[in-house]
Amino acid sequence: MLIVSQDKMKTTENMNLWIEELWENTEFERKLFYIKNPIGTLGTYETKERAKEVLQMIIKEYKKVLTTFNRGTGQQRFYDLPKVYYMPEK
Repeated sequence: MLIVSQDKMKTTENMNLWIEELWENTEFERKLFYIKNPIGTLGTYETKERAKEVLQMIIKEYKKVLTTFNRGTGQQRFYDLPKVYYMPEK
């Protein structure tokens, strides 16, 4: 599955994803949560809960497959469809 970063500047197929918690040093310090992988930051979120929710949405999309059922043989076939996941803004 291809993942497109929030800024549309990076793409990755690497599913090695994690959440990092960092303080933003601006006029008003605030904590932000980043979904990252080895190529860098894919998305930035205001709360840890939202970052976890987005990570779960990525996993859910990754696990989707097409299932077909052959009526003649009674066998099921599974196909992993090409997918693109666009990181949500917020």
